[in-house]
Amino acid sequence: SSGINAEYGGSCPVPCFENVIFDSLDGAAITKAAKSTRGGCGPSGMSDDLWSRMLCSRAFSKEGTELSNTLARLTRRLCTEFVDPSTISSLVACRLIGLNKNPGVRPIGIGEILRCIIGRSVTQHLKQDLISAAGPLQLAAGQEGVVNLLFML
Repeated sequence: SSGINAEYGGSCPVPCFENVIFDSLDGAAITKAAKSTRGGCGPSGMSDDLWSRMLCSRAFSKEGTELSNTLARLTRRLCTEFVDPSTISSLVACRLIGLNKNPGVRPIGIGEILRCIIGRSVTQHLKQDLISAAGPLQLAAGQEGVVNLLFML
């Protein structure tokens, strides 16, 4: 921590959070997030189905539990400590695709599914806090199926 403070002029560039907030984020939360995460393969080529199978399948019972607990520790660390960005470059990498728009091209980035699983587990863990903090300002905070309702209007 002292090396980080010296590098950034005496203060860490990210806000500090209490570890106790994320203590209950465990392997079960990671498994639950993996079951509901859908998306395309990122640069690693690992699909959402593969991650769900590794984390949730009975075929990987002991190994799947160990993997989900390890990912929970990683998630807690990402949420509570400064992590050098160069050490997580593979996690935050994305595959870029150009979508032809006449005129021009719209860049689309497809990130790693693991990053989506981590983000979903943190969001589910902090759901009530996020709703109470952004409720009046965010149209869809805490609502189910809002996009479908908007299309019906």
